[in-house]
Amino acid sequence: MITAFRTPLMLRDALFIVISQSGRSPDLVAATRSARASGARTIAIVNAMSSPLTDEAEFVIPIEAGQEHSIAATKTVIGSMAASVGLVAELAEDHALRSALDRLPERLHRALALDWSEIANDLAKASAVFVAARGLALGSAGEIALKFSEILRLPSIGVSAAELQHGPRAALSSRTPVVMMRLMDETAASVDALAEELREQKIAVHICGGPHGSLAWLTEDDPATDPVAMLVPAYRMIEQTARACGFDPDRPPRLRKITETF
Repeated sequence: MITAFRTPLMLRDALFIVISQSGRSPDLVAATRSARASGARTIAIVNAMSSPLTDEAEFVIPIEAGQEHSIAATKTVIGSMAASVGLVAELAEDHALRSALDRLPERLHRALALDWSEIANDLAKASAVFVAARGLALGSAGEIALKFSEILRLPSIGVSAAELQHGPRAALSSRTPVVMMRLMDETAASVDALAEELREQKIAVHICGGPHGSLAWLTEDDPATDPVAMLVPAYRMIEQTARACGFDPDRPPRLRKITETF
């Protein structure tokens, strides 16, 4: 709205949060500048501390993940999600969430040993991939779908598990595996039910989490931090599959490290 339609924001007394790896995309810089001018409190969660975005935001939360060499960002995604959880925990004064965040580094380390290579066989014959989740895992589902497209060059969509009860379900077939992320929260029962239905319809379903999960996983922790840890075995599987296909996971074709949209 700001950069394409030149529509000013009206955000007095609002909280505006912008997340960026490089802090250099003109649309994010312009949006932050406009939000601050309209009276919003602006917070930038950014990896590159010396950037135009940090100059525009009132408050800056550094990711401090070091330089991201791969075009497909991974560590800065995990870092920005963890920083977002920390911001919510502090604003809400949520002691349980703070404790979960304290446990996250160790869980990320353990997640490195999880093997999701069983998905690779279905990917080899796939025409597309659906990554489904509900609630707080939906963002991670979108991120994993992006990496399927970006690194494996495989059309993929991150979708709400609720939406797979509607129109998108018609596109499922034996050539469209579904990767599902299941959290131990109020969304668990509906995700379990959907996974069972799809398996009965002979759709290849790979589910992380819960008693019926097929993918290696840790014991459940907090539903706000588990989606962050679930990214780690997904990233490893995608990288390994890419290399097996002869693709460079760090240099996807037709992409640049910093995409400057406006």
